[in-house]
Amino acid sequence: MNRVWPVVVLVVGGACSSGETAASSTSSAASTTIPTTSTTTTTQARMTTTTVPTTTTEGATTTSRPFLLPGVWAEQPLIVSAFGALGWWDGSSWTQVDDSTDLPVAGGEDYRVARLGGEASTTGGAATLLCDPIEVPGVELAHPDLLGEWPGPYGVAISAPWQLTPHLVEELADDGTYAGFAAELLAARGLGVANPQIKQLIRADLEGDGINEVIVVAEDIQGSYHPPTAGDYSIAFLRKVVDGEVQTAVLGESVITDADVDAKINYAFAIGAVADLSGDGTMEVVVSSAYYEGLAVEVWEYFNDDLGMIPAVRTGCGV
Repeated sequence: MNRVWPVVVLVVGGACSSGETAASSTSSAASTTIPTTSTTTTTQARMTTTTVPTTTTEGATTTSRPFLLPGVWAEQPLIVSAFGALGWWDGSSWTQVDDSTDLPVAGGEDYRVARLGGEASTTGGAATLLCDPIEVPGVELAHPDLLGEWPGPYGVAISAPWQLTPHLVEELADDGTYAGFAAELLAARGLGVANPQIKQLIRADLEGDGINEVIVVAEDIQGSYHPPTAGDYSIAFLRKVVDGEVQTAVLGESVITDADVDAKINYAFAIGAVADLSGDGTMEVVVSSAYYEGLAVEVWEYFNDDLGMIPAVRTGCGV
């Protein structure tokens, strides 16, 4: 068994759509490399830009005041999946859990589940080893099914008392606009799809600045995960307007062309959650990736306008 991670690349976006808002306003990571047997790699996703006209801000949200929920919380705000711990934000940087990490838990802590469609709560046990035979440090949750199941979307649980969704997060139906953007991305990867299937379309205000981001997953896996079928694809991307310019970053991609059929396997990407996992009032994006015998989950944060989205912490389990 080996842990697996999605591919991340940089792409160019198109024009601004109604889901992305532009406005003049002011805004309120280190990781450990994990070996993998697949040919995919994870890298920092720098944003590229396309200039668009400035429009009136739509869907601006009001930042909720911070609050602390009563409960039994971990020494650090540990983020976990059912098959391993990801890490935590220590106030100045992200801590990635690896095989030698001592988890900051004693057992009996409360965890709040971050997952699209609603929040929930559960409890966790003492630090243990999960994902036999890899032995990933983690905790056994009382209700692991609350996070989701293979192939996703799959969320995370965090032992932290602050509000997880302080800003706008809503799921939408596509009117064809984002299918068009997805078609451009697939064409740039050698796959012509006239009308890509939109699996997820999420509008969110990550920073609480009244400027909405849009997160999209386009996917069509025609047969099995392995071997794949030529024409299969799964691609997750985020579009953001900065100073009147659309920026696009891909959070995960699996595109199967005729030349790839014998060399690749399918990965299915999904957005498990959009939530504040560092407690700073800015929300992160939880991306899950599934393949025929595995599942991984990764937290992405919006770092700055130049670097765009970067991976923060992650874990996975699979053959």
